[in-house]
Amino acid sequence: MNTHEPQAKNPERQAAMFSRIARHYDLINDLASLGRDRTWRRTVTDELERACHGLDGREILDVACGTGASSRALANRGAAVTGCDISPGMLDIARREESEDRRGARTPIRYECHDAQRLPFADRRFDAVTISYGLRNMPDPRATLADMRRVCRAGGPIIVLDFDTPNNPVWRAIYERYRAIVLPALGDLFGGNGDAYRYLDVSIDAWAGRNGVAAMLRETGWHDVAYRTLSGSIASICRARA
Repeated sequence: MNTHEPQAKNPERQAAMFSRIARHYDLINDLASLGRDRTWRRTVTDELERACHGLDGREILDVACGTGASSRALANRGAAVTGCDISPGMLDIARREESEDRRGARTPIRYECHDAQRLPFADRRFDAVTISYGLRNMPDPRATLADMRRVCRAGGPIIVLDFDTPNNPVWRAIYERYRAIVLPALGDLFGGNGDAYRYLDVSIDAWAGRNGVAAMLRETGWHDVAYRTLSGSIASICRARA
């Protein structure tokens, strides 16, 4: 199954793949997370709010923002959010949701199409940076973390949310079997994109998880690295400071 991964991690092919599945991507995350995705995103927002001592007016970069679910959660707490993603199809959904979900006089979210390994922003441009479900899809996750550190102000926090591997072997086997069956079935149901959904399953299975992310954060110059597991360790949040 791992033969799917190198091809999908070509940036151009990856952008096209995520554009094809953009319309159903949030549903995929809901099912892959056993319905916990929204709770996990609220947890990310809570963590970032604590780390920033409040989000009102904070300049936040949301990398690999996809359909904008994480960006909207941050903006609804008062942050000035820039969301970037490599997939134009994902950003089309994000902009549409933003126009339909505008709340009061909050600062509009800026959505931009960029490769996360070569961010076009000035050094120390943002108060904090975050990435949800995106780091494992990067051809070079270390390059992404290094560039996120470059654009984050000194002492600013990073929060990384992604799927992980349960410690309990029985729970791990059940969850991996569930994921391997459900994700490709969804792909076949929604537009014949079974290969794309198999890639997502493979990418989760091959991912280094919290220990790997923590190591990469340290290697790319982040400090005060810590993590917490979520929902029986099927996901984790890693955090650090620039």
